[in-house]
Amino acid sequence: MGVHIDYTMYMVVTPINKQPNSKSHLDYEEQMKRSIDGDQLMWDDAKGNPTYKSGGLFAFVHNSNHVEIHMVTEVLSSLHRLNTWSINVGQTDRNVLYLSPCLYVLNWNGWLSLGCPRKIQGTARIVGAHVSLMDDLSTHIGMIEYSKETGEVFCS
Repeated sequence: MGVHIDYTMYMVVTPINKQPNSKSHLDYEEQMKRSIDGDQLMWDDAKGNPTYKSGGLFAFVHNSNHVEIHMVTEVLSSLHRLNTWSINVGQTDRNVLYLSPCLYVLNWNGWLSLGCPRKIQGTARIVGAHVSLMDDLSTHIGMIEYSKETGEVFCS
């Protein structure tokens, strides 16, 4: 069974701090290592758990640099949080989003040209620029399906 990108869903974004010792940077590096090691890439949902089903998009935002776009392949309860996330005390009630490998990297000028925020602070949904962002991404990414069985991403 596969998961298709649903461009009608709002994208969840999270900023990755440039400082190598920051919590977001350390967590991001941990996830990149997990991905390289063949483990599941995952991140917390935004406050209030706005992601109800798989198929939406998620982005790691490197403010003033670039944005890495992934598909949400599964939404799990907070029981699936990693032990290394335990110090994020204020986020223990957030769902865990399983993510596909990176589908697309959007440069910063492209991000801004779509009306997206100049600075992302905290994990949140993109609402104001949703339509222009999804139109642009559907052009660049197209129809994509993620196979839960194999972990592969297929373009159609």
